[in-house]
Amino acid sequence: MDTEHDDTPDPRKTRRGPGVLTWLLALLVLVALAAGGAWWWNQRGAPAEAGPDLSPEALDARLLEAEQAIASLRRNQQGIEQRLGDTQARTSLLREEVLGVGQRAAILEDNLRELSTQAAEGAQALRLDEVELLLGLAQARLAADGDTAGAIRATALAQQALAPLTDPQFISLRQTIGQELAALRALPEDPRNLAAGELDALETTLPRLASRAPGAPPAAGESGSGWQRVLDAVVQVRPSSSKDLISPADRATGEATLALELALARTALERRDDGAFQASLVRIDQWLQRLYADDALLRERRERLSALAGRSLAPPLPDQGAALQQLRDLRRGRAAP
Repeated sequence: MDTEHDDTPDPRKTRRGPGVLTWLLALLVLVALAAGGAWWWNQRGAPAEAGPDLSPEALDARLLEAEQAIASLRRNQQGIEQRLGDTQARTSLLREEVLGVGQRAAILEDNLRELSTQAAEGAQALRLDEVELLLGLAQARLAADGDTAGAIRATALAQQALAPLTDPQFISLRQTIGQELAALRALPEDPRNLAAGELDALETTLPRLASRAPGAPPAAGESGSGWQRVLDAVVQVRPSSSKDLISPADRATGEATLALELALARTALERRDDGAFQASLVRIDQWLQRLYADDALLRERRERLSALAGRSLAPPLPDQGAALQQLRDLRRGRAAP
């Protein structure tokens, strides 16, 4: 028997094939989607933030916050402006105070300058007063007593007092004072000092003079034999005169009178009284002759007294007063307007 081939497909076989393929395709799509999702996730990174909330409530809240911030900024600005105004006011006040202090400082400087000028002028006037006083004192000592030593000291002090004044107008006055001081120092020794020295020498010599009293020892330096000395002790030869002082009481009175005459001579010497001094010298010489024996020492003392009697007690004074007059003229010229 011929077998007939049946070409009709089996329906079960036909349905199984597409089902597997479908699942495979679905699986491949899922794998591809997973791979793509993974790649996209890696490429994208973190998820994007959510956008701003644009709802009316959120916008109102944000607007309120902005208004509050603006109000706070305005308050801060007003505070800053107020502080700035206060700072400017204080700055202006400080500037005015600084200007006032500067003006007061300038006034004080002017006052101090004026005071220093017045002080300098006062010190200068005081020094000129001192110089004038010293020059006047020097001139007065010369005129009243002839005291050259005192006049030299006063003039030297006047020169020292004028030395700090370096103004050129005082150069001539300084030269004049120097010339007067040099003239005073060039004067010879005061005759009064020489006379006082002679009187001192006479008083020192009196104990060494030989006495004219009876029984007195011979004068020093007299020569003679022993018999002559014995004879002189027994027999004394002397001129007879009413002025001889024989008794011890008379001799003591004479020595006291001689001391008094020496004191009177010194008093007249201090006063520069030439007449009284010369009279005292004459009386001193008379008492020397009555009290002491005539020997070489007595004659030498009498000769010195005689030379002293011929001297004047007034020293040779130079012309003084030019510096004082120049100073007064200078001060009158400065005081004139």
